[in-house]
Amino acid sequence: MKKMLSLAAMFAALSYASPAFADTNVTVYGTLDAAAGYVNHQLSVDPQFPGSVNPVSPVSAKTVPSSVTGLFNGGISPSRVGIKGGADIGDGRKVFFTLEEGLNLPTAEASNAAAALAANGGTVTTNSANSSVNNQLFNRQAFVGVSDPQFGSLAIGRNYAPIYDICGSYDPVQNSGLFSPIGFSGSYGGGGGVSEDVRVDNSLKYSNKVGSFNFGALYKFGNSSVGDGATKSAYALNAGYEDGCFGIQVAYQAFQDALKGDAGTSVNTVAVTNYNTSAWMAAAKYKVTSDATLKIGYERYTLGAPSDILSVPNYYGQQISGLTNFSSADQTTHIVFGGGDYNFSPKFNLAAGIYDVRQEKSADSKQLSNGLLFLSLLADYHVTKSFDTYAGLMYASYSGDKYGVSANYYPSNTITAVGVRYKF
Repeated sequence: MKKMLSLAAMFAALSYASPAFADTNVTVYGTLDAAAGYVNHQLSVDPQFPGSVNPVSPVSAKTVPSSVTGLFNGGISPSRVGIKGGADIGDGRKVFFTLEEGLNLPTAEASNAAAALAANGGTVTTNSANSSVNNQLFNRQAFVGVSDPQFGSLAIGRNYAPIYDICGSYDPVQNSGLFSPIGFSGSYGGGGGVSEDVRVDNSLKYSNKVGSFNFGALYKFGNSSVGDGATKSAYALNAGYEDGCFGIQVAYQAFQDALKGDAGTSVNTVAVTNYNTSAWMAAAKYKVTSDATLKIGYERYTLGAPSDILSVPNYYGQQISGLTNFSSADQTTHIVFGGGDYNFSPKFNLAAGIYDVRQEKSADSKQLSNGLLFLSLLADYHVTKSFDTYAGLMYASYSGDKYGVSANYYPSNTITAVGVRYKF
């Protein structure tokens, strides 16, 4: 906390100082990723939803009668374009910024999960899902910050949640958007049960590294006059160790009054539920040889009643058909994952992962005991450092009180796809 305050004071002081600043270095960068694929049980491809399809969630046999073949966005990495830069301001200190926009490469539309949900209001036609990418001007990242060799860095704006940072390096299958449930689902992969919280608006994010140890913290301002000062706020802590062949990371985060979207009850509307959430993740990796790496991890998140009863005017610009302030018993989910990858050559990598998602039966039985098991395989060939082509497969199996005995759900689903990715 002292280091965070020191950085904040330094940031304020810089706004009044007038040293001889070096020229700012600005870089335009991006990732363009698209795949042709097939999903065994799926509605139509969505042109706005960041993942195009939803191969993770259990599928209703009543409402999804067929498969889909199409062109999907972001087989491994969601497509995006951004600018980043910074300047050396003396004594090893730097200022930096990032502005990043997600897009759907097959349609050239800005990624907008909120609009996809609204389009499914009343009658569902595509298997979209809630997301943190909802047509904001810079919907993936937007922050400015200052760093110091001793005190670390402080970023101000729209930052990644710490659990998302862990997933990027510790998911066995490259945190793939279509071949890993953690890479696809923000609820699993950083949002702590609510995908919208993968990216944290109105936040301060502190990070530092001392030798092989890293640590950090995040605080989200509620910016709300409703209730007390904690309304719509959040905080997170993380720490880790990486040295040589071994790495381990842990993180905890908690959000008050987190809003989770779903398709509305009428056309062009979204239904919203308000929760308090808490989540933690621990993950480790070990480099067995120079070419083989093993990865394991565990996550637990809980959805509970919100601290404040909210009434919000819209959901990322979309009309709301109803807002529910969650009042049921706590709902807890456990995720265990493991796997790894092997470099058969400097250009060819094969990764495999297994992900076991278990939903606890809640005290009032409004969440039943269910299991979702995912098996993933991803072959990635780098033609050049910037350009690669890949083929992936994910098999999903559903079981438990709701999915295992109900004829309303398919017992399994499969996605297969081949794609290309170019980074610049």
